Amino acid sequence: MGEDQTKTAPDKVGFPNLKRRRQLEHDLAHITEEMYRRNKELAETNKTLSLLRTIDALVLESHASLKTVCEHITEAITQTTDYAFVGLLTRSSHTNKDELTLNGWSGSAWLGQNKPEAFARPIHVPTDHPWFNEFRTSTLVSLDSLPNKVIADFLHCSEKEVDRLQSLSSLKSMYAVKLLARRRIVGLLVIGFYNPIIQLSQVDMERMDRVSESVGVALDNKLLFEENKSVLRQLRESNAKLKELDETKDDFISMASHQLRTPLTSVKGYLSMVLEEDAGKLNKMQREMLGQAFFSSQRMVYLIADLLNVSRLKTGKFIIEPAPVNLAEVVGQEIGQLKDMAASRSLTLTYEKPKEFPVLNLDETKTRQVIMNFVDNAIYYTPAGGHVNVKLVSNPSTIELRVEDDGIGVPRSEKPHLFTKFYRAGNARKARPDGTGLGLFMAKKVIVAQSGALIFESQEDKGSTFGFIFSKNRLAVPGEKVLPALAPAVKKPTDEN
Repeated sequence: MGEDQTKTAPDKVGFPNLKRRRQLEHDLAHITEEMYRRNKELAETNKTLSLLRTIDALVLESHASLKTVCEHITEAITQTTDYAFVGLLTRSSHTNKDELTLNGWSGSAWLGQNKPEAFARPIHVPTDHPWFNEFRTSTLVSLDSLPNKVIADFLHCSEKEVDRLQSLSSLKSMYAVKLLARRRIVGLLVIGFYNPIIQLSQVDMERMDRVSESVGVALDNKLLFEENKSVLRQLRESNAKLKELDETKDDFISMASHQLRTPLTSVKGYLSMVLEEDAGKLNKMQREMLGQAFFSSQRMVYLIADLLNVSRLKTGKFIIEPAPVNLAEVVGQEIGQLKDMAASRSLTLTYEKPKEFPVLNLDETKTRQVIMNFVDNAIYYTPAGGHVNVKLVSNPSTIELRVEDDGIGVPRSEKPHLFTKFYRAGNARKARPDGTGLGLFMAKKVIVAQSGALIFESQEDKGSTFGFIFSKNRLAVPGEKVLPALAPAVKKPTDEN
């Protein structure tokens, strides 16, 4: 009996140890299973991250076409996963059609090793299909249970085409995910399976969520890049055409100006001879009529000069030729030619001629054109009964010419464009339809080329001031002092003021 007690004692002692051992084995198996599960999840996550990095690199580093990039993306997804088919439909950067086009696909086994040329025509999906307006972003469909008519409607093709595709394919299920960027659909990612699938696995769902988000942004960036390239190409083509037209226009202006100058010089010369009574005495009416004709021919001379100067600017032949000029006399002479025209329009034209004025180094011919243009514009754009006042002022370090009127003025919105080539303000076009828009453009060029600055002040319906300002030091004639203005040999209307 004592022996029995000694035999059972170890059993009583070992029983708890056995229980503890079994618990440890169970815990170890659970930990091993959990580690295996987590390692599998980690491997899937790493595969997904690797795939995302590949997609980003394909889009950011590739300068290939959208179609080529899509093919590379679907190939990368196929190599990372075991999907039977991966297709990528995207918007096109070259068309305004509201549809998605199959631009890339991978998984040749589903077509029995057929190449992409197996498609008789490109596959398009119109985005006006009701599914694209639904809130859900993905759908899983069984191809066996889906009527061919429904598939044909979705693919925007015939049922015969669907039959042909199904005869080439052994796919049983399709999972489609909308690719979104900036709150719009930029594409559609489609995954095919050989077996009917009721529900996508959690791993596949998570992978597709991350991949679709990355692909959507990547495609949107690629589409924006291609659209920008397309717009840039169109702009370059348009600019090239505009440049060609501009050159043609300049060639025509140059040719026409040269051809007009010779006969106009002859007309002006004969008019001058008749006005000087080389052909006999003139009565008052004849002199007035011929005077108007002479003035008009002079305006034509200035207009042709403007056209020629525009042409010379393009060819680099626009040259300033300075010489000593008594500007007070030049202004007086130009005002004298315009007195009759101002009177015919019932305007008061005055010139505040300085008693003393320095001799300056200026291009007299081009500066005359500027003065003529400013005063001529003031007369034309000032209503009857208005005033045009011309001031020439000698300041301690500068000289100023100001042509002030109380005419129609310049609208505020059009002021920044007023001195550009061929530009005319809207109210000016109504008041004077025959203007060219070259006078102010050339005036600015002439003044700036002589180191001067424009004076321009205007208020719509209240009048304008045009003029220029020059530095005395820049235009000083060596050895010259301030001289009194020369008195003309014959008294002219200019001097009455």
